[in-house]
Amino acid sequence: MAFTNSGLVLALQSAIAAAITVTGVTNDAPGIHTATAHGLSDGAFVLAEYQGMVEANMRIFEIVNKDVNTFQFKDTTTGSNGIDTTDWGVFSTGTVKLITFGTTLSGVTGFTPSGGEIKKVDSTEVSDLVDKETVVGATAMSYNMTMKWDPSAAAQIAMREAFEQREARAFKIKWPGGQYAVFYGTVGYSGMPGGDNQGLTTTQAAVSMEGAPTYGKP
Repeated sequence: MAFTNSGLVLALQSAIAAAITVTGVTNDAPGIHTATAHGLSDGAFVLAEYQGMVEANMRIFEIVNKDVNTFQFKDTTTGSNGIDTTDWGVFSTGTVKLITFGTTLSGVTGFTPSGGEIKKVDSTEVSDLVDKETVVGATAMSYNMTMKWDPSAAAQIAMREAFEQREARAFKIKWPGGQYAVFYGTVGYSGMPGGDNQGLTTTQAAVSMEGAPTYGKP
């Protein structure tokens, strides 16, 4: 299946709720997250701030299969089951915060990712006849955006406030078929207008992710 940048809906966090304490997460298929009387609903998006289970830390996930005191993070491959956390780190402490994507990012004419290159280190031993490398992670990830300049637009006001206050925000990109990408990061937005001769007045923005993006489907 091929996707196009047509009919997209880009949204910015309009609210983030108080932290809900998570008391445990199983390393299982699926991973079960325990939070007493959490009040979350299936389909809600949360920011996970987890210690120990670094694979989830500072990432946004969609809630599925919630119960009164438990929930799961939606598996992007199945769309309904919880994520398999068997090989993730061992959870020690953490919280989730409910996110509301209520501010539409209108006027975006282009967005370009950067970073995410795979990092490798030499793991060759003296007994090896062929060099070996081990994957250890990825470089920092970010998005650069070009927007139609509109200092009165709610999204641009919110991004400027986040930039001036040095606060991170959650973002969501949704395709017409319901597929989405969500991420959380610090915001760069100065509001400087620019553009080409007799062209649209534009401004630049950037988001530097604090955790890996999460992808999902209906």
